[in-house]
Amino acid sequence: MFLKKNTKGTYCLVFSIDDVSLKVRSGKKFFLKKGTYLYVGSAFGSGGLKKRIQRHLKKDKKKHWHFDFVSAQDSFKALEVWIVENKRLECLLADFISKTEEPVFGFGSSDCKCLSHLFRVSDLEDLKSQVLKEFNVKIFKI
Repeated sequence: MFLKKNTKGTYCLVFSIDDVSLKVRSGKKFFLKKGTYLYVGSAFGSGGLKKRIQRHLKKDKKKHWHFDFVSAQDSFKALEVWIVENKRLECLLADFISKTEEPVFGFGSSDCKCLSHLFRVSDLEDLKSQVLKEFNVKIFKI
């Protein structure tokens, strides 16, 4: 993978998915319409960004986080990952993205005050341009 071992930071995982109904560990239900989405997360634990993103890309895993229920879907296809190394910007990025993109209310934000950390993206290139202007992200195709 493109990251050094144990690099920590914030990430956005861009992916496509078909219509899907999800029920996460807490019992909360979500419906995702077919489209392109962006999930904002962070990885400051021992495995860092590399391990977290590798986990998201695996289909077969114990489902712990909300996003595990999305990334395990058959139609889930990762497209890009946007990385900000060594900075805790998860909520700042989520707030920035929520101004232009459609949030999946309450998804991935049970431990903060954000509307969501998952967004249905209307125009990926426009969003990417905005995020690049505002944040020092590195973008990698998957």
